[in-house]
Amino acid sequence: MPAHETISAGPMKSTPRLRLVALDAHLAGLQLDDRKGFFRILNVQAEATWPPELNNTESLAQTRDRLAAQPNEAGWHAWVFIMRWADDAPGRLVGNGGFYGPPDENGSVEIGYSMLPSFREQGLATEAVQALCDWALAQPAVHAIRARTPLSGTASRRVLEKCGFTLAGEDSSSRAAPLAVYTLTRNAG
Repeated sequence: MPAHETISAGPMKSTPRLRLVALDAHLAGLQLDDRKGFFRILNVQAEATWPPELNNTESLAQTRDRLAAQPNEAGWHAWVFIMRWADDAPGRLVGNGGFYGPPDENGSVEIGYSMLPSFREQGLATEAVQALCDWALAQPAVHAIRARTPLSGTASRRVLEKCGFTLAGEDSSSRAAPLAVYTLTRNAG
């Protein structure tokens, strides 16, 4: 890969401690097939435990394929969360998240996120989720954001509540544990 290769022109967001980068098909492919190239383009330290929980080869391939088929959907799928260091030092990948696709006919999207264990309980997930919600609610077609997390997922539920989500109910249709369903509407944010 050329040394001058840079991050895609997809959406990006900055917070006080993080830089969030929406993956395009190229970055999603690198994450799956050329992890060293992925780290290099993002200018981050290699993370031996990347990607975080809830990501597997199948889900990474689905994201890559979807973005290859629908390049205009960058921002509506995977984002990576990069902790900033000094301007001249590589950052650290701390987690990822994003949406399960563009808004549906009702203007609703669903968000998900996962952090590397060593970066949990530092407020970084809250900072990243808030930035993603701000980005989504700034899009005219979005009126509500949904999130589902295990009822037992105290930390994840706390992140959602800090970001203004309210508990809307439970979903017991999953083969796994029952899920708490949260919503955030444009008026609530």
